[in-house]
Amino acid sequence: MFEPAYAWAGDVATFVATPDEDLLGALTRFLRETGGPQLLAWHRSISVLREQFRTCLPHAASFGLVLEFELPRSGGRRPDLIVLENGTVLVVEFKNRVEVEQADLDQVLGYVRDLEDYHAGCQGRRLVPVVIPIGMRGGPFQRNGVRVIPPSMLGDLIRELCPFPSGKPADVAAWTSAPYCPLPSLVEAARLLFERQPLPRIRRAESARIPETVSLVESIVGEAARHNRRTLVLVSGVPGSGKTLLGLQLVHSRDLALPAVFVSGNGPLVQVLQYALGGGRARREFVQDLRSFLRDKLIRSQAPSRERVVVFDEAQRAWDRDRVLLKHKGQLVGSEPELLVRIADRGPHEAFVLVALIGEGQEIHAGEEAGIGQWVEAVCGSSGWHVVAPEHLAQRFRAAGVETRVESILNLTSTLRSHRASLAAKWVDLLLAGQLDDAANIASQLHESKFTLYVARDLEALREYVRHRYESDPAKRYGILVSSKYRNAGVHGIQPVQASYWYYGEWYEEGPSHPRSGCGLRIAVTEFGCQGLELDCPIVCWGPDLTWSGAGWVVRGSRSRHVMDPGRLRKNAYRVLLTRGRDGLCVFVPQGPDREMDLTYAALLRAGALRFPG
Repeated sequence: MFEPAYAWAGDVATFVATPDEDLLGALTRFLRETGGPQLLAWHRSISVLREQFRTCLPHAASFGLVLEFELPRSGGRRPDLIVLENGTVLVVEFKNRVEVEQADLDQVLGYVRDLEDYHAGCQGRRLVPVVIPIGMRGGPFQRNGVRVIPPSMLGDLIRELCPFPSGKPADVAAWTSAPYCPLPSLVEAARLLFERQPLPRIRRAESARIPETVSLVESIVGEAARHNRRTLVLVSGVPGSGKTLLGLQLVHSRDLALPAVFVSGNGPLVQVLQYALGGGRARREFVQDLRSFLRDKLIRSQAPSRERVVVFDEAQRAWDRDRVLLKHKGQLVGSEPELLVRIADRGPHEAFVLVALIGEGQEIHAGEEAGIGQWVEAVCGSSGWHVVAPEHLAQRFRAAGVETRVESILNLTSTLRSHRASLAAKWVDLLLAGQLDDAANIASQLHESKFTLYVARDLEALREYVRHRYESDPAKRYGILVSSKYRNAGVHGIQPVQASYWYYGEWYEEGPSHPRSGCGLRIAVTEFGCQGLELDCPIVCWGPDLTWSGAGWVVRGSRSRHVMDPGRLRKNAYRVLLTRGRDGLCVFVPQGPDREMDLTYAALLRAGALRFPG
């Protein structure tokens, strides 16, 4: 039976004529899981709404109304009220308080942003965010582009915003059923693939030619299977271009000619995917940790690998020979690309395909700095390998005498992220390059695009902000991120996770009541625990390991003898920490005796971050 994604929908005239008990009954049935407080708020609001809409008759009689419209695949997020006139959409949120809070404004801006980006019924229309504190007694005002009004002024606002109605009734049924196509998170996409469900149509993925790239790699695997060929496929891409999504689609493709496995050296990413797919228990057949995979294939077994296609995510972070020797305690010798080639050598007359997904500027561990050269050395050290790669990577292999075929489509140049996510990444790049004034220009565009960007000296204020912002959005995830080199974060009530195999599944997937959830805002993960994963709004705790001197960034702290360029790795660490947010980013810069932290705070303000509280 079809269940509508809203509690009630109709026009203003019908709403005014519908008895309170019928409206409350519809809301009660739809909001049965939310309990009393929200229903009590609606009980207080319905009579006010009826009175306000009555003042708009007959002017707004044909305007559409939607109560508690649930954004598809958004974890139950629901604007309280949508008002539809053919050219205008009012997105209204009621708050059971006297004064509006910053979190209320950002919540309704988030609804507007997602409707603008993903809802076909909002294309070409003006969207107006409105917050109505039910106990508000003062006059109306605007803040951050949001109209804040007392309940008694909703009718006035509607007449102001829609002074010349089109005369045609709003098509509420068409609006509520219009396609809503958000980009799923990596974990959500993995769940769908694991359950053999089709991914929703993703306009950005289609425009970035992800489906064609998957089909190309499938055909390359088919050729390898038919000719017993060994092939290395290199897929490069800008951050957020869908490399991991492509890899997950590939290993679960029904059109793949050989058995496949998805491996990653990113232990936390592997844990989160395994935990999410296992319903709270790890499911290791879907994705595997690279280090465990190598031990299983090269130490614990001498037989050829059952999997003949290995998709290696974040292959630019492959460990070099020295790091492998150190971390595997001498049991394995060779770089990780060499070891994967060695697994293929176990079946010298069988087809084997290595698919290396390569990002840029994301090396954060010691031993990850050798780059593409390791892959050239690995295939040159074996025999019979064919390489398929985009032009800029193919050059290295051709220079080494390796048979190489160029496929430009294997270079993913378009980000799947929203425009604001691309802007946020650009802002971080300029910030870390020391170009603070240029960063400020990008920050102004971020603010206009409804991406929150705050900096504060008070951590508790930021904690309260994210709790309030997402209190009615149970699927939202937030948490504290901290540099691994910030040794004294504990003085701020932050407990950084140091272990490589901590409970990352619980941290990312569980809600605020779980003792290991990041939403508790006590346990923090470092750059090693968040690379490749996202939060809706992280709080980044800036440490003294990277500070602004007044003229540039200075790296502080001990230097490992295994690190070639500590400055590069520190900046990459903060690049990872600062680019995890989907809705926004909060940065906490601690107070302290060191002048460098004051300069760092000032640098972030100069780069365009907003002071919180304002």
